[in-house]
Amino acid sequence: MSYQANRLNNPNDLGYFATPEALEAAYPMGAPGYFAVVGSTDTVWVWDDDTSQWVNSGADAPIGPTGPTGYTGPTGPTGPDGSASSTGATGPIGATGPTGDTGPQGAASTVTGPTGPAGATGATGPTGAASTVTGPTGPTGDTGPQGAASTVTGPTGYTGDTGPTGPQGAASTVTGPTGPAGDTGPTGPTGPTGPTGPTGPESVTLTNTVTLTNKRISYRVSTVTQHATPTVNTDNMDIAQITGLAQDITSMTTNLSGTPVAGDMILFQITDDGTARAITWGASFASTTTTLPTTTVISTMLRVLFQRNNANTVWDCIAKT
Repeated sequence: MSYQANRLNNPNDLGYFATPEALEAAYPMGAPGYFAVVGSTDTVWVWDDDTSQWVNSGADAPIGPTGPTGYTGPTGPTGPDGSASSTGATGPIGATGPTGDTGPQGAASTVTGPTGPAGATGATGPTGAASTVTGPTGPTGDTGPQGAASTVTGPTGYTGDTGPTGPQGAASTVTGPTGPAGDTGPTGPTGPTGPTGPTGPESVTLTNTVTLTNKRISYRVSTVTQHATPTVNTDNMDIAQITGLAQDITSMTTNLSGTPVAGDMILFQITDDGTARAITWGASFASTTTTLPTTTVISTMLRVLFQRNNANTVWDCIAKT
């Protein structure tokens, strides 16, 4: 037994342990006043708070009251049956007793008696020496009938010598393969520059100024995940759609990013989940003659249009509906 629980109702008595190692494994960290009995030393070990380790006090272990008898453990499973023993050898037959006197002959029986048991087989005699004389060869028997034709192909015979070369055939009418290409010759001199062609229609570039007539702008519409601090990059969208808003927006500025230029516009389209939700826009948005909305309208799309004001580094609210 490596451990026995405390039987003396003393909270500092940790009980019995077979070895100091068992005590240290159960209580690697003790407390002032803790003690336990270690069986391998039959002494009391105490916790030394100065060195943070268990030490042998040298005091004999106290004899506590006899504990109650533990319950009888369950019966272990029945072991496997041993292998069956082989039948022992038959003992020798005893000697035959003397023949008794012949009794008077009885009347002839009309019933055939049972057949007596067969006697034991006698021992085999020793094998004679091998004969050193070959016996005479018997006469040759008659030739048997011819068998059916074989269905198995016999082995191929050896290849004969190569015959003489035949006469040369007529000229081929098929073109032979093309030979490898020769080396590339040197590059010739550059010719004179031709005349400049007429100027084509003006095209749109990243820097020129062009007036576009009868053209349509395709706005970039982006779905923004509903959140207390939605993530919006103004470089990637012209219309930010937030649907099913399930909590108040505590700051539209926290996760706002992008490098807007003066005059850029962005439209927010916000729909709640059937409950009006508060909206806090934060420092990146400002009211103008149109004030910033502070809440959604239940189950109705809220549209808020902003224009970039680089002078104040904010997005000005210019319309809402």
